[in-house]
Amino acid sequence: MNEIVKTHIQEIKSEIVAALETNFPLVPLFEDEVPEEETKKYDEGAPYYLIVMKMGAFEKQDNKKFLSQPISIDYYSENRDDVDETTLDIISVLKTIKTVSFTDSDKFRARHANSNRFVDVVSINFSRMTKLEC
Repeated sequence: MNEIVKTHIQEIKSEIVAALETNFPLVPLFEDEVPEEETKKYDEGAPYYLIVMKMGAFEKQDNKKFLSQPISIDYYSENRDDVDETTLDIISVLKTIKTVSFTDSDKFRARHANSNRFVDVVSINFSRMTKLEC
């Protein structure tokens, strides 16, 4: 059941990962969360420079044959002047992938633990449409 759709969503996810890894080869990419061994590096003073990709839950659409799924790309950057420029590049790269569309972004600064270090965090939100086979 829904084998074509399952294949499609895996292909789109692979395209997103490939696009991020190809266009931002120096920025580590993680899915859902940053592994503990990586977070230790930041605790030891390594600068934040990474992307975390999260796939959300499916949501119904007005047309009963379609579902949408939110995709969040969280870009973390510390002590860099190119946050906005990189954000634009991420949007430009991912919006070219079929069925993926940019929805919005949110930008804020986060404090690292109990320190005076601040990290720029940009959540770039996309949505992908999926058609059910039924």
